[in-house]
Amino acid sequence: NQQSRSSVEMKDKDARPALKEKKDLSKYDEIYLGYPIWWNVSPRIINTFIEQAKLNGKTVHPFATSGSSSIDNSVKELKTTYPNVKWQEGKLMKKAR
Repeated sequence: NQQSRSSVEMKDKDARPALKEKKDLSKYDEIYLGYPIWWNVSPRIINTFIEQAKLNGKTVHPFATSGSSSIDNSVKELKTTYPNVKWQEGKLMKKAR
């Protein structure tokens, strides 16, 4: 459905869906950031979180879930968009078979 919320948000790179609440992460040096892969990237709400949590200078360990995509492109996009974050290698979590 091209009118669904996910389709509309993912077509707009500048979309920043609202978070229910903000978390103060100022006392943490390392953050583990998990998300599902949507359209081969992280959902736009992850951008909202990164920007509101002020992750510049922090070490971030991304991990994701996906049934068919790798995490590589999503991490590449995040590194490009947020170059001041200390990105670590991404980890794709898959169901054991």
